[in-house]
Amino acid sequence: MSAALLWLLKEKPQGSEKLEAFALALVLAFIDAFTLAYIVPFYLGFASKLTFHVFVYALLASLTAVLYASYRALTDLKVYAVAMTPWFYILLLILVSRILRSIVIFSW
Repeated sequence: MSAALLWLLKEKPQGSEKLEAFALALVLAFIDAFTLAYIVPFYLGFASKLTFHVFVYALLASLTAVLYASYRALTDLKVYAVAMTPWFYILLLILVSRILRSIVIFSW
């Protein structure tokens, strides 16, 4: 909601490129915020793991980037691709955990 409000305060998205960027900003902001809220109960269990901290801070940076891009009404998809960094990182961690045959993703 914050991403939508910030964007709409700046301008109304018109045109396909702006609508795509607006939708992408909404989806990324929702996923980042939902994931942050979801992993809060697990914070104490993984507080000693560096990979968990990197993921949490990447999520916070991603959410900040998306909110700033919404505030500026940016349509450059490179900004949103960089904001997807935590998801590329978690995919890499899942791949490594599968290679090591570990059930726990945040193992280090």
